[in-house]
Amino acid sequence: MYALQKLCDEPWAVITNNVEHPMDVQLENATTTKSEITYVRMGMAHPERAILIYWGISLVLGVVALQSWLRSWAVPTTFANLGFVAYLVITFALSQVLYVLVARHDDRPFLPLPTLIFSLGNGFFETLAFAVVYWLGAMLGSWAVGLFAPAAASVAGFVVGLIFFSIYGGLIHGLFWLRLLPPHLDESPRSQSIRKLRPMAEVALVVGWSACFWLYQDIWTVVLIHILVDLGLMLRVRPVIFHR
Repeated sequence: MYALQKLCDEPWAVITNNVEHPMDVQLENATTTKSEITYVRMGMAHPERAILIYWGISLVLGVVALQSWLRSWAVPTTFANLGFVAYLVITFALSQVLYVLVARHDDRPFLPLPTLIFSLGNGFFETLAFAVVYWLGAMLGSWAVGLFAPAAASVAGFVVGLIFFSIYGGLIHGLFWLRLLPPHLDESPRSQSIRKLRPMAEVALVVGWSACFWLYQDIWTVVLIHILVDLGLMLRVRPVIFHR
């Protein structure tokens, strides 16, 4: 999944002194503690519109496929399994610590309202997309294995759902989100060595989220963790989205 995130490099450019590029879309000037910097997005003329379309598609698919999950409140059941909760907390903390160590914001300003909008919005809507992809893989895996080994159908569903989730997560980050986010991973030798650990942390995180779906059909715990992940991104990277 991490390798797929490398598909799209340098999706943003940062320019000063009113330099213009015919393919860029200029955003409002943002005043930082150092100077006024004009942020220019490359490759996607209307990123907020693209995000809203993605959220809308995720909502429709989620409501159609996951009505029972959305109507149920399985969070207490999940939290009753203290060992599993500890796993979720540890994998979340590990992924965030590694991210903080290698990410940077290049003096972009902190924008409170956009941070709130994106964290809550993407935490909910993209979790629907993740859950739908997992659900589809789990249904196919359970059905295929159930034809000849019914006792293994549930585990097979979890494994195939996890694979679908992992593939989708890598693709959506590599082909969509990296076109919207500024270059934000430090290239120093120290960071390069730390970044080698991130794929394992991300896989561990996805395993925990998929287990929430598999064991308890609990989408709301995953929504909560995803909101916190996106909040970390907005605090650390500070992409200029939903700023107007």
